Amino acid sequence: MQRLKLDEFQLSQSYLFIWDKLEKANYYLEQSIIHADKPLDDRLVLHLAGAPLNDGGQWDMACNLLEKYGVVPQTVYPESFSSSASSTLNQLLTTEVREHALKLRRQSAKLTASGLSHEEKVKSLRATKEELMASVWTTITTALGVPPRPDEKFVWEYYDKNGKFGKFEGTPKEFLATYTSKATDAFSLIHDPRNETNKLYTVAELGNIWGMRDVLYVNTEIERLKNAVVTCIKAGVPVFFGCDVGKCSDRTTGIMDPALHDLKSAFPLSLGLTKAERLQTNESAMTHAMVISAVHLDETGKPVRYRVENSWGADVGDKGWFVMTDAWFEEFVYQVVVPNRLAPKDLLEIFQGGDAVVLPAWDPMGALA
Repeated sequence: MQRLKLDEFQLSQSYLFIWDKLEKANYYLEQSIIHADKPLDDRLVLHLAGAPLNDGGQWDMACNLLEKYGVVPQTVYPESFSSSASSTLNQLLTTEVREHALKLRRQSAKLTASGLSHEEKVKSLRATKEELMASVWTTITTALGVPPRPDEKFVWEYYDKNGKFGKFEGTPKEFLATYTSKATDAFSLIHDPRNETNKLYTVAELGNIWGMRDVLYVNTEIERLKNAVVTCIKAGVPVFFGCDVGKCSDRTTGIMDPALHDLKSAFPLSLGLTKAERLQTNESAMTHAMVISAVHLDETGKPVRYRVENSWGADVGDKGWFVMTDAWFEEFVYQVVVPNRLAPKDLLEIFQGGDAVVLPAWDPMGALA
């Protein structure tokens, strides 16, 4: 906005939304091919079928979408009913891909019985998958409209705040390269007290674009997450973070604080679960992602509270803004994303070193924020 002197500007959320749906459908059908020989009541098969196309995601998934598809202004591919209220479309697509997965499983059983080699069987199943994906594409574009292709040129015309006319002509990938920094030059720090710190972690079967970047986390102490946030804010960089937004928070006032409600005075509750125990018992997980845009420090430089930008619209909080206390950060923040250039060198080396510990597909760290 500063570069083009614009009063208002939004990227198209629908543009990345439609490609994310398409890629997640393909990802699930690829998983269905790989695991076609497992029984339907296998824990992994059931887990993968549980919510294959929901709206959530992780930082690395966003990086995949940006790298493959770029971005466009909202006026080029505007919002629609199904992108703003996605539940019905999600239900339709989920039903469709589950049915497609069963078709692939039945075909796989027939091909196995015919004596085909593994390579020939997978080739045949992927050919069928492409036919099934054509049906998914029709469903998605009927609801959302056909988006620009990532290498297809579009024209965006605008007037700046001084009334001067401007125009961009190029592809979505060129628009991303022209006006933004490289999103992939950042990575996730997490605080998962169940697991060893200073190690790289990933989650089995977690992703959105087949064959692209895995979801990776560097686990470290909560104080290092806070320090990373402070470093970023001082450098003028807002911070993407993943948290359990439903705990001890009020959407009307926009306050996020463990002391928000005095439940112990009203109920015979101990409420003594630790952060690790909440993860171990499915009491907590990353359920939402937001952005930290400011932090209030005390006289010693320690965080007191954080200014948070939510994505639920202007009717919640203070016109969409929330206040998160440092105590809430400690208990319910699990992830912050840090640019490589601002990250502690030892944690960056862990991220770049590979050899991630693989958590099971159903692990809480696999939740989509």
